[in-house]
Amino acid sequence: MSYLIQLFIVLLLTKIGSHLSNILKFPSVIGELLVGIVAGPAVLHLLSPTTFIHYFSELGVIILMFIAGLEGNLEMLMKYWKPSLIVAVLGVIVPTGSAALLCSLFFGFSWETSLFIGLVLSATSVSITVQVLREMGRMDSKEGAMILGAAVADDILCVILLGLSISFIGSRGTTGLDLIGLIGLIGPKVLFFVIAFVLGKWFVPRFLEIFSKLSASENETTAALILCFGFAAIAVLMDMSDVLGAYFAGIAISETKFKEKLSLKIEPIGYAVFIPVFFVSIGLSISFKGMQNDILFIVLLIIIAILGKQIGCGFGAKMFGLTWNEANIVGAGMVSRGEMALVVANVALNAGVIDASHYTAMIVVTVITTLIAPVILKIYIQRISTDIIYEND
Repeated sequence: MSYLIQLFIVLLLTKIGSHLSNILKFPSVIGELLVGIVAGPAVLHLLSPTTFIHYFSELGVIILMFIAGLEGNLEMLMKYWKPSLIVAVLGVIVPTGSAALLCSLFFGFSWETSLFIGLVLSATSVSITVQVLREMGRMDSKEGAMILGAAVADDILCVILLGLSISFIGSRGTTGLDLIGLIGLIGPKVLFFVIAFVLGKWFVPRFLEIFSKLSASENETTAALILCFGFAAIAVLMDMSDVLGAYFAGIAISETKFKEKLSLKIEPIGYAVFIPVFFVSIGLSISFKGMQNDILFIVLLIIIAILGKQIGCGFGAKMFGLTWNEANIVGAGMVSRGEMALVVANVALNAGVIDASHYTAMIVVTVITTLIAPVILKIYIQRISTDIIYEND
């Protein structure tokens, strides 16, 4: 019966934590993370990392990335594909490269650890950004459209890099630098993208059409979950990350007429049960032992996390004719981290690339940058609004 008690505690506390976070104007995910920290081994010892929570959280992260793909907007990406892609690429390269160099040269980490720490800082979550843009009437502005387009590209880049990093690190020591070994390593990854494209373009719409005509309950919802777990399984078979497969399954469905209906069906399944367990499991893995030795590490990474996106994305936006104030809004809009950063950190911990102490440090960096991001964004929006008023006078 212990698994029932664990699930009871997780679901009850996560809703309370999310409620309190929303009241305090923080993202609900922060409340769920804090539940894992407070209720876990770090503080109250009400919960602990168990096999049940592990597998439940694995399903949670797969569904989470499936929903992220399902909510994707390829039309927006195509409309602003060039500036969005440049903004996204620079927004990945600058913080990832800066953090990797800092960790490798200054702190002496291995290249695997440095790479994953950099990838944690590459991920963007614009859910908070969208709320700020709406509140301040900038959703329909060119910088708002560029942020949304870049966020789509950023997610794809980050997920692809995560999948490639997992497979490369997982194969270290088994593949040499010879041509045959390199083809054997890269070949399955290329094959996965080919398979994902072919299935997404021609198989997924027909599969959903067939299931929609079956005489059974929740046909389309079940079909979507079959595609989610099927794509995830194919990714694993091709030596890629399961979250990459789930993400592309969501993207494929987002291009069909079933997108809106399935979004309403899948989100309650994920966010009611599985996804909260995933976020709590992250908190359960946190230990404060030795964290006092990582203060400098955390502070430097927070600076890189903020400036890396601000400078990289802002410069990319400036290249396409925006004023510096508008470009700064784009940069600030890409600063916020969220679910994807937590996914990368969790994958790195499970792969043994980072230890519990540095994992905790990365969670702290993610939470703090998520809290700071909307403040920076509001400052830049207020600045451009002041300039408009000044020009009109």
